[in-house]
Amino acid sequence: MRLFTAIPVPDEIKDYTSMIRKELEVINPDVKWVEKENYHLTLKFLGDVPVDMLEPLCDFLERAAVSSPSFKLRLQGMGFYPNRRRPRVIWIGISGEMEKALFLGDRVDAYLSTLGFEAEARRDYHLTLGRIRSERNLNELVNKISYLGTTIQTEFFTVTEFYLMESQLTSKGSVYTVKRKFTLD
Repeated sequence: MRLFTAIPVPDEIKDYTSMIRKELEVINPDVKWVEKENYHLTLKFLGDVPVDMLEPLCDFLERAAVSSPSFKLRLQGMGFYPNRRRPRVIWIGISGEMEKALFLGDRVDAYLSTLGFEAEARRDYHLTLGRIRSERNLNELVNKISYLGTTIQTEFFTVTEFYLMESQLTSKGSVYTVKRKFTLD
């Protein structure tokens, strides 16, 4: 199973993000957009995990959840990975109680290290909007995102849980399935 942990985002955040995507689609860039139902904040990518590891994995994720408080986040800003000069991924940034969000990530790393998973070298919470496939209308896209990035800021939403997700790659894109939900303390 190809697994990752994710912080869900509420429907109003998905709606807002979808509205931004529609503004960018008008430019007609060659972008593989993330589907609205798949919007999330990746907490930790785990990769291919054997089925017999699922229960121990869930036990440790439960421990990480109960040792972490809930926190508030919001969308703020936009940008590219790796950077504006060589854009490959379009992201929307996250702000808010980042110390608590990072603490949750550290707890997940600490507990999963027992199972042999490496800690994240650098944790950078963001919502992936799409992946750029070619340079079609790229300059116009970069300029529009640079402008929009200064205007994006949502209300705060409260993070009270995270999910263990399975990602199945299909010809139509990734299909995500929630394997287990974990409630924060």
